[in-house]
Amino acid sequence: MPLVLVQGAVIACLHQGRLTLLTGDPRITVKEHGVVLAGQENGLVFGSPVTPVPGMITPCTASTPDGPKPCVVAPATPDGSARRLTVGGLPVLLATAHGVTASGLGPGVWNVTDPGQSLLETL
Repeated sequence: MPLVLVQGAVIACLHQGRLTLLTGDPRITVKEHGVVLAGQENGLVFGSPVTPVPGMITPCTASTPDGPKPCVVAPATPDGSARRLTVGGLPVLLATAHGVTASGLGPGVWNVTDPGQSLLETL
């Protein structure tokens, strides 16, 4: 059973960018970190060497001749969301979450590298 994502989880893009998820929903917490709901990942930007963003661990290396074009996260695919655990009608994201990104180099992918906790699992 996959682990639930919480505030502090880490996602990565195809271009070596790594980003800590800074928000979670406080209505369900694991060790005082709110769970991440489906949709909270949508629109996140990985940041670049010249345009760091909050939560950036390593910058996205996507670049064009005009300069850096870091990946932007699209919503997770449905198989990365819990089927039974919801908060306010929205499913929580799981360690299996992944999706596409958009950057100056075209579409890419993102995935979870660290769910941010090791206690709460779900279907």
